[in-house]
Amino acid sequence: MAKKGLIYALLSALLFSTMNVFVKLLGTNIPPGEIAFARGFFGTVAVLIIMYVKGIRFSKEDRGLLVMRGLYGGFGMVCNFIALVHIKLSDATILFQTTGIFVFIFSALFLKESIPKGAGKWLGVILIAVLVMVNPFSYESFSWYALVAILGAALAAAAYTTIRTISKRGKHSNFEIMAYFMITGMIAGLVTTDKLVMPQGTDWLIIFAIGGISVVAQFFLTGAFVTTNAVVAQFLQYVGVFISSFYGFLIFGESLSIATVGAGIAMFISSVMLARLKEQSGPLREGKVIEDKIK
Repeated sequence: MAKKGLIYALLSALLFSTMNVFVKLLGTNIPPGEIAFARGFFGTVAVLIIMYVKGIRFSKEDRGLLVMRGLYGGFGMVCNFIALVHIKLSDATILFQTTGIFVFIFSALFLKESIPKGAGKWLGVILIAVLVMVNPFSYESFSWYALVAILGAALAAAAYTTIRTISKRGKHSNFEIMAYFMITGMIAGLVTTDKLVMPQGTDWLIIFAIGGISVVAQFFLTGAFVTTNAVVAQFLQYVGVFISSFYGFLIFGESLSIATVGAGIAMFISSVMLARLKEQSGPLREGKVIEDKIK
């Protein structure tokens, strides 16, 4: 079972990184919000079909929370796509990994979950690493789009925190929760797009690729957290950073600075340590399964 979980995690990392490449390629012609709409559309169709086959219906309880979860996740997805289009693929991917850190903080603030002893130093390391990557003190290298990536990570974490509140009541299928995310993701994409652009030629193929890959990748990601240790699954998520860096170099001619590499490694080690501390202090798997990466 654990071996299957490792394979699922690696496949999800590969597929999501590949999807990000297509998002960046399509972003030269199509607005990021419109891309988010397309991804939400494919996801909505897929989830609704599964719900129909399984006989799952939309419930009347917690609709406000479900909509909030969807809006947080939808606008987080748009922020992620905007960052992917405008900054280096590797930088956007690394910054979006701060989702896990915001989850850690929001869970303590809003769900009153305890902060494990020793977590403060690792959070401090991550903060320093993010500052190194964003570099807000340099006019030449600073990019507002880096902050958009971090905002997307925070919104994704807010969506997760909302899901945790919903899941404690035990009245909703994961597919119903995902349906709200996909539907509101379409809405978020539309309201953040000033002008819709009609896709041309190969744009349509890329749109279909993004939709199809995201659905399959989501399946593998959920399977990874169900069948393997949560710390191991968290560890393997960072494989996507290295895959994205390789794609960025191979396809877009991007290079990584020593500072970015160092910051990425520091964030990776700190995140794994935080996940270990969290797991040792209480159950982590349930939350990670429901999180469904907010992608």
